[in-house]
Amino acid sequence: MAQTKAIVDKLLTQASNIYMPVGFVCEQILPVVTVKEKSGKLAGYGTAHLRIENTITGGRGQYRRVESVVRSQSTYYVDSHGLEDIVTPDDYDNVQEPYDAEEDCALALANLLYLGKEKSLADALTSTSIITQNTTLSGTDQYSDFLNSDPVEDFATARAAVKDGCGMAPNKAVMDWKVANKLRYHPQILDSLGFKDSRPGGLTFEELAQALGVQKVLIAEAMYESAKEGQTSSLASVWGKHIVFFHAPDIAMKRQVSLGYRVQLSRSAPRRVFKYDIPNPPGSKGIICDDHYDQLLSKATAAYLIKDAIA
Repeated sequence: MAQTKAIVDKLLTQASNIYMPVGFVCEQILPVVTVKEKSGKLAGYGTAHLRIENTITGGRGQYRRVESVVRSQSTYYVDSHGLEDIVTPDDYDNVQEPYDAEEDCALALANLLYLGKEKSLADALTSTSIITQNTTLSGTDQYSDFLNSDPVEDFATARAAVKDGCGMAPNKAVMDWKVANKLRYHPQILDSLGFKDSRPGGLTFEELAQALGVQKVLIAEAMYESAKEGQTSSLASVWGKHIVFFHAPDIAMKRQVSLGYRVQLSRSAPRRVFKYDIPNPPGSKGIICDDHYDQLLSKATAAYLIKDAIA
């Protein structure tokens, strides 16, 4: 088959890796772990080292022997993700500056791969069956109701749940742009930061993080086409109307608490782009973009979900 002759195109791969679709946050949430094998286990620890033990020993008594370390493991599997499109002679002939037929195709494929990665992580983190520490708001409890809702108390509940669930306070939160912009003008949140009357232009995202009690707020702007092919276009938010508090370090290290990890193969660069000749139509090129990863949620108790935060 012609596809077996596909080779990595370094220039298109470089463009793909530099390209970052606006408002995508999936690669900012989980720290990265590189592995050699597509499947395996990531090491973890239990909580035996946090148990209160009787340490008093008197006279000739021996020190009490305990099991101080309990090791655990999480299984990962690095899936391959890829898409293909073709560039025909007509594309080459009819595409003029500033467009580039092959690069435009490669970046469009990269965008689709990004979108799939973003949506799969968003769906997992906003699922009450996965993030079992959660609450669902409705009616006057939603933060669209400036008069009756109580976001400050809800945020305190979220932080406490994460701290109780994993031993670490949440250091990050992720939410859609619409949710963030509603919170930036909420009177109770403004008041909690000392803005008694109003805040012209609303809170900055840094001030919003302060109000939530986290170090960083990730503002997701990604949209996807929710209409089926052939129907009227209807863009929808990838992250919905929810807020997720979580604890995850920026860099993966030994003996740390994290909601999870993005596992990638060490021998493969993310989003490689391949190019190969296609005989039909003559003179065409096949463009393939691929990625390899597992977005492993190994400690769901390190997160808390506020479902339907706004109406």
